[in-house]
Amino acid sequence: MPESEDDGVGTRSSPIRAVVPFENIGGQRYADAEKLAGLIGFHTEYTEAGSTLLVGDHDPELKISAGSREAVKADRTVTMALSAVLADGRMLVPSNELKKLFGDEALIAVDSKQAVVMPQPPDGRPESVGDFADDSAGTASGRNAGGTWRMLADGDDGSTSSANAELIKEAKRYLGVQYQFGAAHYSVSKRFDCSSFVQYLFAGQGIELPRTARAQALLGKEVPRDKLRPGDLLFFHVPGRFKDHETIGHVGIYMGGGKMIHSSPLPLDGVQITDIDRPYWKETFRVAKRILQT
Repeated sequence: MPESEDDGVGTRSSPIRAVVPFENIGGQRYADAEKLAGLIGFHTEYTEAGSTLLVGDHDPELKISAGSREAVKADRTVTMALSAVLADGRMLVPSNELKKLFGDEALIAVDSKQAVVMPQPPDGRPESVGDFADDSAGTASGRNAGGTWRMLADGDDGSTSSANAELIKEAKRYLGVQYQFGAAHYSVSKRFDCSSFVQYLFAGQGIELPRTARAQALLGKEVPRDKLRPGDLLFFHVPGRFKDHETIGHVGIYMGGGKMIHSSPLPLDGVQITDIDRPYWKETFRVAKRILQT
């Protein structure tokens, strides 16, 4: 994760490549998944039981469990040819599964002895860094006042109403609740990570969202960064040494007026309100999605 939200994107030098050597277990080649994830730039953490490795940016996009062939990636099951192995406190995965587990986020070359992680080549597209702005046409007019939440249907514009304001009001009730990577449901953990916070709030409005930011980003209607309305979801990448900058790593809820409410470890620890009209957020912004309307 970035050291602070003031860090410039792309200002830190990256090594040309990094290497993770393979280990032989029962005649099969394995690689240290935690080490590889760390080199790419992901945060890693083990569950309390110590048998599952969580990998991601501000929420766990990948879960690997010892003794299981099935990993969970962005709410999808990924089946490996062999089970993951926990050895000396390290989660080892079959070497031929590395691209399946991490190939969407980084450029990985595999030979008989090691995995080599390299920076993603530039895609040639110009980087779009613009200002965030409210959609003046989407302010509450009373037309939908008092409505109830429902999924945004094709052709809907998601006009702002009292329901949007209620969502933001509810979100602000949790200001200061501490951040925890991979947090269990709030009723149990009393903590949030970025996507569990969004999921919890929308569930309170009767809408079921996926658990991870990357899966949430697949829903809804894409809206321009200068046509935002309260309740829109904002998705960002979190810079890493070898990470593809298209990788979604963080989600927050737009409040209006250039501010976002979100659960993050930085710059504070926990649910906080952040001014997004700053270089870090402008440069790491990936997409805004309008999920709901009344």
